[in-house]
Amino acid sequence: MIKMRPHHLLDILRDFGNDRIRDAHPWGASLNSVTQIVLSKPDHEIEFVLKVDSICETCSQLNENTCEAKINEVLLMRIYNDRLDIDLFRELKIKPNTKMTLIEFGIRVSENMNVLGLFTSPNENSFLRRKGTLSAIKRLGIEVIT
Repeated sequence: MIKMRPHHLLDILRDFGNDRIRDAHPWGASLNSVTQIVLSKPDHEIEFVLKVDSICETCSQLNENTCEAKINEVLLMRIYNDRLDIDLFRELKIKPNTKMTLIEFGIRVSENMNVLGLFTSPNENSFLRRKGTLSAIKRLGIEVIT
């Protein structure tokens, strides 16, 4: 079963909706292979976790199952991502270890598009995130609630 941090699935939706095809991940993370599985089987269950997930498992930045990557000189990726995912779990009303499909997750997001405002990384482009996520949700056949 695919294990996924909520922010990773939102990244996948953003990229899918923006027709962004990523090159191999520079740190060896399994982003491309997991993305292909998730998008090819939107009714396949995903387990949502607050720890290393199926994308992170192959990343060279892991040391004893702890992410050591930095977003910038002062911000550790794991601290930013843990805070973000805790907020996403709360706002989307799901708990760690919940299982749901991409479609079910997409419906939750469509009902609460404000969750996209939780992404505050210095590298974030809020316009592209919203545009891509909306497009992906529509492509998956989910009605967007406004």
